Amino acid sequence: MELAVVALLVATGALLVALLMQGRRASSADGGEVAREVEAVRDEMRLMSERLATEASGLSRRIEGIDTRMSQSQVSNADLARGIFDTLGDVRRATTSVAEQAREFTSLQDLLKAPKARGGLGEAMLEELLRQVLPPQAFAMQHRFTSGATVDAVVRAGGRVVCVDSKFPLSNYRRMCAATEEGERAEAERAFAADVDRHIKDISIRYVVPDEGTFDFAVMYVPAEGVYAEVLRLAHRKRPLFESALESRVVPMSPLTLFGYLQTVLFGLKCLRIEQSAEAILGHCGRLGQDLTRFATEYETLGKHLGNARAKYEEGQRRLDRFRDKLDSVVDLGAGDLDTPPSLEVVNDAVHC
Repeated sequence: MELAVVALLVATGALLVALLMQGRRASSADGGEVAREVEAVRDEMRLMSERLATEASGLSRRIEGIDTRMSQSQVSNADLARGIFDTLGDVRRATTSVAEQAREFTSLQDLLKAPKARGGLGEAMLEELLRQVLPPQAFAMQHRFTSGATVDAVVRAGGRVVCVDSKFPLSNYRRMCAATEEGERAEAERAFAADVDRHIKDISIRYVVPDEGTFDFAVMYVPAEGVYAEVLRLAHRKRPLFESALESRVVPMSPLTLFGYLQTVLFGLKCLRIEQSAEAILGHCGRLGQDLTRFATEYETLGKHLGNARAKYEEGQRRLDRFRDKLDSVVDLGAGDLDTPPSLEVVNDAVHC
C-alpha cells in the first residue's frame, strides 16, 4: 500500500510540473484552449488514478498473500525447529545412556582382569551351554577326584565321564593383541604358546584318570573363537600346540566346537536309551509269546470241548427225531384201531428210546 501511495504522489508531481511548463508555453494563447487542455489533463489524471488504484489493490492482495505464506512458513519452521530440538534431546539422552553403559562395561572389564573372575565367567558360560544342550543327569559341575583335584565340569556318557576344564591363560594373549611392534607381538606369542602348553600338560595330569571313571581324554575349553584360532595357529618349540594337545590326550574346543560335541553326546545318549528300551521291549515280547502259546493251547482245548459238545448235541438231536417219529407212529396206530392193542415191539422200541 505504501508503494502505491508513493507512485501516486510521483505521478501527481509529474503532472503538476507538466502543467506548469505547459502554462508557461501557452501564456500567449486564449483562456478557452487552456481550459480544454486542463480538462484533458484532469481526464488523464483521473484515468491514471483509477489505474493506480487498481494496481494498488492487486499489489495489496499480493502482499497479503505473501504475508500469509510467510506466517505459514514461520509456523512450519517453528514446528521443524521444535522437532529438531526434541530429536537433539533424545540424542543427548541416548548418548548419556551409552556413556553410562560404556563406564559399566569398563568396570566389568576391569573386574575380569583378575584371573579368578575370568575363570568364574568361563565356568558360568560353560554351565549354561551344558544346561541348554544336555539333560540334567548327563552332566555335573565341580567334580572332585580322590587326589583332591576339582574339574569344572564332567559329561556323563556310557557309564564314564569326560572332564571339561574352563580355565584358560589369557594374560599373554591380551599382551599379544595390544602389541604395536612386531618384536613385542612375537615375544607375546611365544609366551602365550608356552602358557597354553603348560595348561595342556596340567589338564592331562589332573583330569585324565581312567581308574576313577574318566575317559582316556579331557576337554580344554577355550573361551572364544579368536583365542581358539590362535591355539590352532601357534606352535611351542617348533611343534604345533594342537598336536601337543592331542598327544597329551587333551582336546581343545571352542564354544562352537564344544556345542557340536555336546550334540553328538546327546545323540549317543538317545541311542543308549533306545537300546535299553529295545531290550525291555524284547523282554516284553518274549513274555507275550509265552502268553500267546499258553492261550493257543487253552483255546485248542476249548475247541475240542466245543466239538465234543456239538457232536453230543447232534447225536441227541437225531435220537429226539427218531423218538418223535416212533411216537407219531404210535399215535397213528391208536387212532386207526382203538380195539387192537399196539404192537409190543413198537412200544418196547419207544420205551427203549
